Amino acid sequence: TTPQQILLQKFIQLVNNFYIEKRTIEDYAELLNVTPNHLSQSVKFASEKNALSFINERVLSEAKSLIQFTEYDIAEIAYQLNFSDPANFGKFFKRHTDLTPLEFRKQAALR
Repeated sequence: TTPQQILLQKFIQLVNNFYIEKRTIEDYAELLNVTPNHLSQSVKFASEKNALSFINERVLSEAKSLIQFTEYDIAEIAYQLNFSDPANFGKFFKRHTDLTPLEFRKQAALR
């Protein structure tokens, strides 16, 4: 196990615990007592993915789950996931899935 792999494991664990409150590489680097640059390079080296994609994937996974398995309206989900407003959440969701949150909910209901 390389130092980068150990840092990656710790980073993923922190992302899973803090993805609601903490959304930046800087936030996690601070928790891990490393520089943001070191964290980014280590994560990229160990996983071939950038650090921000781990954070975004975790947020997206939770968003999909809430959209699919709860009755919350999209605005409630946006605020639950700590987005500043529903429009920002909608843009984030569409950028990562090519669907709006409502389109995703409709598709999920058809399955």
